[in-house]
Amino acid sequence: MEKLLIGKKYDERVTQPIITCERWEQYLTLIHDSIDKDYSLRFTTYAGGYEHHVSGKCYLFNESLKTILVNGIIVRDTEILSIERL
Repeated sequence: MEKLLIGKKYDERVTQPIITCERWEQYLTLIHDSIDKDYSLRFTTYAGGYEHHVSGKCYLFNESLKTILVNGIIVRDTEILSIERL
């Protein structure tokens, strides 16, 4: 069975996105750059079977836990589908 979520299909058996080490390094570079240069990011996440969008500045970044605080919402690496610069 498939679900249609915000124009994208997700298989119900998918529990979380899989991020490669190379992709995580790209995300790290983008996140550090946004903190240093003070610009906002848009995170597309997948949690609980739904796609969510979180936009704003990264106020806290914990590299060891792989978590980011964006507008009061904690985003974990296992939930990230994509990150875009606003």
